[in-house]
Amino acid sequence: KLLLIQVIIFIFACSLIFFSYYNQNVKVSDIKIEESKKISKDKKTDELKNQNLFENIEYNGVDLNGNRYQIKSKMADFDSDNPSLIRMKVMNSIFYFKDGTTLNVVGDYGTYNNKTNDMVFRDNIVALYLNHKLIADNLDYFNVKGLINVYGNVKSESIEGNIEADNAEID
Repeated sequence: KLLLIQVIIFIFACSLIFFSYYNQNVKVSDIKIEESKKISKDKKTDELKNQNLFENIEYNGVDLNGNRYQIKSKMADFDSDNPSLIRMKVMNSIFYFKDGTTLNVVGDYGTYNNKTNDMVFRDNIVALYLNHKLIADNLDYFNVKGLINVYGNVKSESIEGNIEADNAEID
């Protein structure tokens, strides 16, 4: 009888120890998961604090040559660390030249620097000027230099003829 009681107490003690450590490991892993969730939530909160989102944004200005321009975007954001650099999605820009002509540039996304008035267009660029159509992957407008760089699958279509190039520079 004494041996049976000792065996039962031994099994009970072993199971008590086993389930105590087993549950403790689960709790430790749960704590680690909760901590990692909290850290990623804190990172997302910090990123959102540094980011400002806008919809249907529009900028108007004048370049160094006195030509007016208008740039629109369906969605834009900027970091609080660098508020002059505006990241835009679905960009549309119109340049109104002094001679009465206009240049319309559309791109999937890009950036606009509201201090230097430089513009960067990326992906599916279409530029229309008079009877000319320019298609490219990238277009950079440098206001200070008065220069437009177009590169990546550059194609130009007009009634005078078609042109294909890797890189084009428009002054």
